[in-house]
Amino acid sequence: MKTRIFINGREVSNPVVRTLLILGAVIIAAVVAALVIFVLFPVIGIAVTLSIGVIAIFVVAIMMSIAALVLITVIYSWLFGSAEFRFERYNRR
Repeated sequence: MKTRIFINGREVSNPVVRTLLILGAVIIAAVVAALVIFVLFPVIGIAVTLSIGVIAIFVVAIMMSIAALVLITVIYSWLFGSAEFRFERYNRR
């Protein structure tokens, strides 16, 4: 499975930079989720217990979604050949 990342119309081909971009996106998503759970929920008055419950739900949902994505990708690849995800940018003029 090859991930194609385009920045300013040019494909990023360095595997280290691609890995850092993907990890950076995951870290940013985790930081946003943590800010919502630990800062926004208590500020608007939702109890800390509910915040911990939401964390547990997020963790279970993330694990289930990763398992589902892997299973679907394996089954899809087995049935139809290799699977490929593409991230491309189209310039509309």
